[in-house]
Amino acid sequence: ENTDFKAGFAGIKPNFEKERIDKQSTLAKLKMPLYYARNFLVNPAYINPSIPDTYSAFKAYYMEPREVYLLLFDFVPWNEEEIGRTLIGEYNWELAPDTESTWRIGDGTAAFYNYIYYTVAGFTEFDTFRSNQIREGMIGREEALKAVDEENRPRFESMKWYFDTIGVDMERAVNVINAMPRLYRQRGR
Repeated sequence: ENTDFKAGFAGIKPNFEKERIDKQSTLAKLKMPLYYARNFLVNPAYINPSIPDTYSAFKAYYMEPREVYLLLFDFVPWNEEEIGRTLIGEYNWELAPDTESTWRIGDGTAAFYNYIYYTVAGFTEFDTFRSNQIREGMIGREEALKAVDEENRPRFESMKWYFDTIGVDMERAVNVINAMPRLYRQRGR
């Protein structure tokens, strides 16, 4: 899926002409680690044991050459209802107890970072997903708005499970997020 907004938080403008979603310009590939390094200097609490894994993922995704790059949904049409029926009916797919969506429910991580996105930036991955579906002619605007109204609700049950699993005080984390400055202006202000 194409989620250019994530690189946008690092000051990297989207390139709508790129031939593959994993392609970034050399400048963008330099800007991203510089953005993180600058933030590590400003807030050393960002430095944690996951940095080697994060670096490996960055290197594998953006730096290592790939001759063949295939995306499943370039070959199989994305039909959300059919995919949901198949996953649940044939593979006994587990559903999250706090949402009807089958997308982004693997663990509480998505519930957490989408809470941050929505609180601070005013949108989530669901908005991007539904916007992409509108552009592809898969759903209409009203259907998308109805879906994101439900999907963007905080998933506190999943967040609690996640925070308990990683040993973080949920109340403190949510209070810190809620106190963060917004990247948008609310209407009427």
